[in-house]
Amino acid sequence: MNVKQFSSGLKSYRRVLSLLVWVATVLLVAGLLTRFVTGVWTALALGLALGGIVLGGAVLWMRWQFGSPREGESWWRRRSVQSSTNAIMAALALVVILGLINFLVVRYPARLDVTETRFFSLAPQTQTLMRELDQPLQVLIFDRTPDPQQRTLLEEYQRYNAQHFRFEFVDPQAQPGLTRRYNVRNPGDVVIETGERNRVLEGTLSETNLTPAIAALLQNRQAVAYAIQGHGEVPLSGEQTNLQSALTALERQGVQVVPLNLIEQQGVPEDANLVIIAGPTRPFLAAEVELLATYLETGGSALFLLDPETETGLDPLLRQWGVTLDNRIVVDGSGSGQLIGLSPAAPLVLEYGDHPITEALGQSVSFYPLAQAIMLTEQPDIEGVELLRTGQQSWAEADPDQEQLQFDAERDLPGPLTLGVALRRDLSEASTEADSEPEVNDSEAAVPPVDPVPESDPTEEARLVVIGNSDFATTSLFDQGVNGDVFLNSVNWLSRDQSDPTLSIRPKEPTNRRLEMTPMQSRFLTGIGLGLLPLGAFGLAITLWWQRR
Repeated sequence: MNVKQFSSGLKSYRRVLSLLVWVATVLLVAGLLTRFVTGVWTALALGLALGGIVLGGAVLWMRWQFGSPREGESWWRRRSVQSSTNAIMAALALVVILGLINFLVVRYPARLDVTETRFFSLAPQTQTLMRELDQPLQVLIFDRTPDPQQRTLLEEYQRYNAQHFRFEFVDPQAQPGLTRRYNVRNPGDVVIETGERNRVLEGTLSETNLTPAIAALLQNRQAVAYAIQGHGEVPLSGEQTNLQSALTALERQGVQVVPLNLIEQQGVPEDANLVIIAGPTRPFLAAEVELLATYLETGGSALFLLDPETETGLDPLLRQWGVTLDNRIVVDGSGSGQLIGLSPAAPLVLEYGDHPITEALGQSVSFYPLAQAIMLTEQPDIEGVELLRTGQQSWAEADPDQEQLQFDAERDLPGPLTLGVALRRDLSEASTEADSEPEVNDSEAAVPPVDPVPESDPTEEARLVVIGNSDFATTSLFDQGVNGDVFLNSVNWLSRDQSDPTLSIRPKEPTNRRLEMTPMQSRFLTGIGLGLLPLGAFGLAITLWWQRR
């Protein structure tokens, strides 16, 4: 073998050893990263790390034994050894840094929400509630297909108190025992349980309804709704047409419904969270209307379900809130209701207002047989929102007894029409005026003041929901479409204790940052992106090549 062949073989030998050094480094780094990601020394992580160590040791031993250093040159001072050592040290430093970062993240978890509306963060009230939770609480979601958004929301709750808060998605068919135990009726129902107490949360799961439900369950707070009787209202139970399904659903949500005769009680009891008037057929007495007005003026809440072609005697009270009842039957001329067996006098509603009562209904269907339209007039101290809107092809019929219902521009009221409204009256200004001290003259100033009797803080707000129909809440229609959701959400909004800070949580809406463009502008930008820029880059490349040739 001549010198040239020996030199060529030595170079090949060194290339192989250098390659083996990199292979050993990659195996070692892969093993350590697998260990930090999984958190345990699995067979894969251990095999990769040991393989890298063994291979690296073998390479070092071979370089030590079979290296051919030049005369007077130390093995450790070779350029190849130094470069390999630097690579290994850099890889180890990277592994240590990544491991330290993972350790800090696991030990001190932190998240940063940089969205404008804090869209991915829980409200401060929810964070306080979860941090103060000192007893086990679990949330069971009865759904065969877990919703990723619901899981993300519940994981955010758990992040603030993993010790006491837990959640689980339950398949109703796989675990029928749990379904019967909690009396779950609909897919998607949520059960909140702590100790021996539990509460069913129906409808779409969101922070706006989950946090108040948790607070009410922890405080063992039960709302009381008084159903006014004595004017031919829809029976609570017993008759063929009744509110039994609605009452059962309210009891599952922790709302107790109690019948009430205003004349016998001479007013609304102090423990009332709201009063319900459902489909009266006889007018209220003037004294009863005055009792209801006084109740609302002192911060009460009421749900009025009023049918058309009926004299209720409540018009003076409603006018104080800017509400006027049309008293004509609403007809839906689109024919959509007939596809599901409804008459034209049962208008469908697909459009809902921007309000906590209807925020989760989307484009769901609700229908209201024999309903009347509601007109809303703006009042200086009242905030009103239209909840339920019919379609363009609906109208209020002045003569519903005719054989074929047709719109008459002279007598009928064209759609779209409003079937339900929600109103809030701010009472803070009235409270401030009532609490202000009257002016006194000089003679009165000499009289020593009398210490006032301490009073509880007055409720700052009165609420009223008016829907021009009561049939939608009866047992035969309660579970159809989202009729039940409209009723339950209305009661839930009305029965909330305004002193509870968790009830001030409002749904977060992402800010719309979309760029609106005309078709011409869109084609222009498409042409620039797909045509002008690539051609410009290609032309620049040809120009540079031509200059350097």
